[in-house]
Amino acid sequence: FVAHGECSGLNVDSITVALSYDWQCNDCKSCMVCFCKHDEEEILICASCDRGCHTFCCDPQVANIPEHDWNCSICSSMPSPSSISALHSQPSSPVTRTFTSSKKQRPGRLRSKIVVDAENSFYETFGHKLTMAEADTKRGTPTELDYKRFEMAKQISKQNWMPALEVPKITKIQFGDYFIDTWYVAPYPEEYSSHPLLYICEFCMKYMKSSYVAGRHKMKCPIKHPPGDEIYRDGKISIFEVDGRKNKIYCQNLCLLAKMFLDHKTLYYDVEPFLFYIMTEVDQAGCHFVGYFSKEKHSAMDYNVSCILTMPVHQRKGYGQYLIDFSYLLTKKEHRIGSPERPLSDLGLLSYRSYWKTALYYELRDQKEPISIQGNMTADDIVSTLQLNHMLRRDPDTDSYIIEINKATIEEHLNRIEKKRLPKVDPSKLTWAPFLLTRDRLATLPGPQLTDKDGDEDKDVDVLGDNASNDDEI
Repeated sequence: FVAHGECSGLNVDSITVALSYDWQCNDCKSCMVCFCKHDEEEILICASCDRGCHTFCCDPQVANIPEHDWNCSICSSMPSPSSISALHSQPSSPVTRTFTSSKKQRPGRLRSKIVVDAENSFYETFGHKLTMAEADTKRGTPTELDYKRFEMAKQISKQNWMPALEVPKITKIQFGDYFIDTWYVAPYPEEYSSHPLLYICEFCMKYMKSSYVAGRHKMKCPIKHPPGDEIYRDGKISIFEVDGRKNKIYCQNLCLLAKMFLDHKTLYYDVEPFLFYIMTEVDQAGCHFVGYFSKEKHSAMDYNVSCILTMPVHQRKGYGQYLIDFSYLLTKKEHRIGSPERPLSDLGLLSYRSYWKTALYYELRDQKEPISIQGNMTADDIVSTLQLNHMLRRDPDTDSYIIEINKATIEEHLNRIEKKRLPKVDPSKLTWAPFLLTRDRLATLPGPQLTDKDGDEDKDVDVLGDNASNDDEI
């Protein structure tokens, strides 16, 4: 006998099992134990696999016809799905488990409909936690009226649309004798940000919102140079070292000023762990701010610059290269190697690449023997500069890297730099010693701690160390 699964009235699970053995229809069904067809009224049909078995052939025997689903000895020994077990815990309608002819309703067909309905009810009501009315999702389906209302609301919103209010921005500052257009938004207090023009004192970095207040401040401000120690003087150029802990307000105002010209700057108020090196031009009126760079007092990553800025009115004068060279001079005095903190701004990256290129060209101009560059530039900065200038090549014969030096290119670049007559740092004019921290203050800084069980707890500690200079072989 051949029949479609759906035509046989079996559910999906029963069809899967029935395909694994010689299935029999209702007219041909015999007992799976004695293989006889007699006593049809005593044959039970398995609700899972659709096999038949006499009540008296079952082990153990079945005295009465069960009122609910019956499983044969094969199916009852196999684990059933948890969902079916959960469904079986719900009361089901009594079903007759015997048949006398093919015309009589087969129990498997009744069970299939009951199980399917029970499963649908179980899942639709989230395990009978909701009523069928609560689980009905058709009530949430948008109607034609809902679509019309939505289109009408969208048209009204387009007609009434207004552009978002722009964040107040300081578009210009008066700094000394200059009016300077700002590039980025700085987080000044709201009462100052609402004014397009901000007045900043070039000596104490105090910011004001009116020309009247700025004029009064200019007459009374006693400061004519940055707070801190003057560590370098060469002609009209003077550089001061300012401690962020000792001059917190000045350094915070300086960081707010720098944010208007630096996109990546995020430090505004936590200035205590930093030292600020302020570059100025000196005249009879005082020390006028030109630019600055900051560095951590104790850098775990050996950064020698955290932030660097040259004011727009003093750019293209060589002051950016001057500040970079000065930062490496301090690094050399500390007997360490250094590199700027990443990420660099676009202008900062260009300035550093130009400085690294010029510094390497000066070292390589008159060199004929293998050399090593002493430790103020990191190996990564040196290698990247050589690669950008196409000077590093792998030798297939020796399986090593070699530097290709084009003397004409080097001479042309250095002659162009020297013709500009840009200011250069004179190391002999520096009067400076590495920053010292007391041990109790060092304990508050992140990074590895120094201990000296036999020493004085209040003794000053050189956190920059006394390491010998590191030479990076090329």
